[in-house]
Amino acid sequence: MVAMDYSTWHGQRARDPRRLALGSAQWGMPYGIANRDGQPATGEVAAMLARAREAGLHTIDTARAYGESEQLIGSLAPPDQGWRVVTKLAPDVHRDGLGLGEVLEAVASSLAESRRALGREQLPVLLLHRFAHRHACGGRIWRWLLAEREEGRIGSLGVSAATPEEAWAALEDPDVETLQVATSLLDLRLHRQGFFARARELGRTVYVRSVFLQGLAHLGAQQIPAALAGLRESMERIETTARELGVAPRALYLAFVRELPGVHPVVGCETEAQLTQLLADWSSETVEGATLMRLVETLPDHDETLVDPSRWPPIAAAPERPAAVPNRTGAGSIAILPS
Repeated sequence: MVAMDYSTWHGQRARDPRRLALGSAQWGMPYGIANRDGQPATGEVAAMLARAREAGLHTIDTARAYGESEQLIGSLAPPDQGWRVVTKLAPDVHRDGLGLGEVLEAVASSLAESRRALGREQLPVLLLHRFAHRHACGGRIWRWLLAEREEGRIGSLGVSAATPEEAWAALEDPDVETLQVATSLLDLRLHRQGFFARARELGRTVYVRSVFLQGLAHLGAQQIPAALAGLRESMERIETTARELGVAPRALYLAFVRELPGVHPVVGCETEAQLTQLLADWSSETVEGATLMRLVETLPDHDETLVDPSRWPPIAAAPERPAAVPNRTGAGSIAILPS
């Protein structure tokens, strides 16, 4: 097991809100297992953005596949406000049956639509939504994007990795500058493999998603769907530690990624009040590194079917609740807590 590094990234530096990125999937579509309200209203998104700017947070994570998210960002977070937008290529640019010309046309269309929606000629950060596209069509998709970067139409180029194997492959690729990966107290695979220390050595920019495992952490151990019952014991340990410290469990999930040196956690909120609470948890000194390390050492590894939302089985949504979707757009799973 790799020990957490508390020696060089601690105190106010670790708690700097500029490390955070606002997740925007739920702004453009119903999203997340704990989401009860669907998409927030435009005014609520504007309030969140104002609160984020006030705190010094200036990065937003989005994707072509996140419904209306890019369009909303373009209208509420224009380039002159200094926002750094991380977006992703459409996940369906390469499909069985498409010829090379059709694939490249789809790539060009995805880029053009993102630029139009975001109101930015240069995409500050562009990630492949599917790692497989890195080598698809003999590498032609990737070479197209490299040329766009060379022309200044893309700032930084990278990959959103769905598995630890994809994350490591992307990390060792010298052309990949930026990565997005999943990790949390419930998914410790990359942490225990030493991935984040290696990424820091290589100078890669790493965004971390699924901090709360698509909102599952907000439900509580006794409320999770039966299909995910294998996570209950770990969640109970986390909740017990939280009670002992007098904090909400979410503070521990957030503290874990805060203590990963240099990473940028992507956190999604539906309301300004949620964001305000999250920022308070982020800056709190209640959760000490030693306590967190002891907790991490007690948590087991879990099967990927439990910690990868794209592999969760379909769960029927109650009629009054909007259907939410997993992070990997295009997967067949719908993650909603049943009544």
